[in-house]
Amino acid sequence: MNLAQLRYVTAVDACGSFSEAAKRCCVTQPTLSNGIAQLEEELGGKLFRRTTRSVTITRFGSFILPLAQAVLDAKDELQKSAQAYFQPDSRILRIGLSPLIDNGLFSGALQALKQRGLWSETFLKQCFIDDLGERLTHDTLDLALQPRQSRSRYEQSHPLYDEPLFYIPPQTDVGSPGANGVEVAALAEQPIILTNGCGLSDVIGDLFARESVPLTPYAGQALTYGVVAEWADLGIAGGILPRSKLPESSVACPIVTKDGTPAHVHFEAAWTPGGPNQAVIEESVHVMARTLSALSAGCP
Repeated sequence: MNLAQLRYVTAVDACGSFSEAAKRCCVTQPTLSNGIAQLEEELGGKLFRRTTRSVTITRFGSFILPLAQAVLDAKDELQKSAQAYFQPDSRILRIGLSPLIDNGLFSGALQALKQRGLWSETFLKQCFIDDLGERLTHDTLDLALQPRQSRSRYEQSHPLYDEPLFYIPPQTDVGSPGANGVEVAALAEQPIILTNGCGLSDVIGDLFARESVPLTPYAGQALTYGVVAEWADLGIAGGILPRSKLPESSVACPIVTKDGTPAHVHFEAAWTPGGPNQAVIEESVHVMARTLSALSAGCP
């Protein structure tokens, strides 16, 4: 197994064609095909179904693809970290993001940051909350963008933007949710589908604790935000998601607190104090915070 074979797999998935993937990878089609065949033999299963008209990924391929991408990402991260170590003047900003971050908003903030010209290059890494903390501690990240939680332990942090939380009722419920919202207290005995690692479960737990309402987690656990909505649609349990993670087809209503204000998830940037780029990191945080706040205020 080698990195070239993994690049071939991700390219075929992206292009939907062996010939187009070969062009993207700057190799001949036989070289790419042979590389994938060798990888399939080593892994013990077919990654793609190939006919004269189409190329589709197999179920096994769908399982392997994110693992292959993670290896390629780790290789890029290793190179960028080495570059940052030996060339501190190059100013490479390494940002870790919780999966809960709104990618649409963040792309605008990243563009604003690039326009300021504060960094030679920016490297992004999506991580779960615990991994973000470990990477900040071991100096393999400069910034962590994540939901604020009661258990946050960072010496330096700054608010970025807020996003309203919505409740997706199980579709076995009679009637539809009210347009004015549902109070947290009304969810006291409703099982709630939780996710793992991104920080959303902690946000929900903190919200219920502040409202002095017991949280009843559903016994199972969803891996993606789409699954939360799908399970709610099946009537399994209720779901709670920020606005940006709601599928368009979901029937959802805003969550309000006991004083009638909308419930939000609050996002922050966290970093470790000290280091040669401390001032530039803080300036970058303020650039992103201003941009994210303005963009989120313009969302419907």
